[in-house]
Amino acid sequence: MIGIALIPNADGTAYDLDLSQGGLTLMDVTHQNQVMLLTARPGEFKEHPALGVGLPDMLLDHDERVWRRRIVEQIEADGQRIKKISITPSGIELEAEYK
Repeated sequence: MIGIALIPNADGTAYDLDLSQGGLTLMDVTHQNQVMLLTARPGEFKEHPALGVGLPDMLLDHDERVWRRRIVEQIEADGQRIKKISITPSGIELEAEYK
């Protein structure tokens, strides 16, 4: 999906528009959207309060099944089809694309 590119701000706590080309930058935003869905906690998107997985909270939890279900629900609700999802102690591997 082509959309407006975002880049992390200086302290890495939020995202800003990528204006490095002198204006808005358009690119494939599939990965960008996945990162935002995974890292945002429910309630952070004010227009869609149920949106977001809240992966930072996963550090305090050990029930992988709950997190897998949350990830699948959010990614599919965004209109993507999941090809592969793997949750291991070293990280999360997600392969998904827009339908």
